[in-house]
Amino acid sequence: MDEFAEFEQEILRDCGNSKDPLNDCLYLLEKGELNADYTISMEDTIYTPAKKCGLLALGVILIAIILTMFPGAQLIRFIIKLGPLWSTTRHIRSTCYVGFCHSILEYEYKNEQLVEAKLTKLNNRSYVFIGSVDIGESSFASVFTLATGNNEYKDLWPLQSLKYNYKDVKDFCEISGVKLRISAEERKRHKLEDIS
Repeated sequence: MDEFAEFEQEILRDCGNSKDPLNDCLYLLEKGELNADYTISMEDTIYTPAKKCGLLALGVILIAIILTMFPGAQLIRFIIKLGPLWSTTRHIRSTCYVGFCHSILEYEYKNEQLVEAKLTKLNNRSYVFIGSVDIGESSFASVFTLATGNNEYKDLWPLQSLKYNYKDVKDFCEISGVKLRISAEERKRHKLEDIS
């Protein structure tokens, strides 16, 4: 039996009464009293001063070489947001499914300080399907997309082949109870029919 099951049931009862379920989830996560039922993605990266300087130099080079400047400027902006150049920064970014409130929790910490967090509630109309994203110069890539049931769509899985992400998507759907809506034709076209 889950050692936090009773506690999670109490939170679930209070979830409807809470004015801010996102802060409740983050508070419980920080205290170690809430574990995600399924982790979709997790990045935990240490940026040393040497790594920050190297990435900053790369950003400057990209600005000098590429006329559009966008990739270099984005990289420089990211490094500046990490904090002082001469100190080490721990950057954590995670997307997970929290079962007791049937939601997707996305959060980002830098040096144990919350930078950004979002809780997206799912419902019985939520499902995963194969969508597409623009990857530049009128090119598109197929990705698994979560329709939250609240007129919101999220591309939560990495931009890799569908075959690579298929098992993770199936596991997420099984644990969360979210429907997987992929037609037989799509399975065949993306060579997903032979994966169990």
